Amino acid sequence: MHTIAIVVHATSAIAAFIIGIVLIFQRNVLRQLQLGRAFLVLLMLMEVFLVIAILSHVTSLSTITQIIFGGLVILGLYMIWRAVQAVTILTKQHQEDQLKVIDHVGFVLISLFDGFAIVSALDLQAPGWLVAVIAVGIGIYGINLRKKTLKMQMIQNSSSR
Repeated sequence: MHTIAIVVHATSAIAAFIIGIVLIFQRNVLRQLQLGRAFLVLLMLMEVFLVIAILSHVTSLSTITQIIFGGLVILGLYMIWRAVQAVTILTKQHQEDQLKVIDHVGFVLISLFDGFAIVSALDLQAPGWLVAVIAVGIGIYGINLRKKTLKMQMIQNSSSR
């Protein structure tokens, strides 16, 4: 049960990451909404299977590991809340709210990337602080680049009217 839960959890996280990236670069608001809904469902699957994986062997985990996993569950719930906020904004279909969508989805992407980096660091026995600095730096750079591009597009659209 534990292995299946880990596989579904990881697969859902990877798929959510890919769809999230496609979502923030998508210009069609209707398509963004469809991607946003898929993004949300994948995050929910990721969270459910994380909890199943943890509960399937919680008694064999040290107290500190239980606390870390508890923190990851809370982070996952917050990521789902951010995805719900993005989908809610996309439902209204206002172009000027795109920066808010990018903020919400971007937070989730950074969190997912950090999760991938943390798991990789644990597997490779790399220093966690180094991986965290790189993961957050790359995530923030990517989101800010997309925001800048979107702002430029909005300025061009408003000046061509």
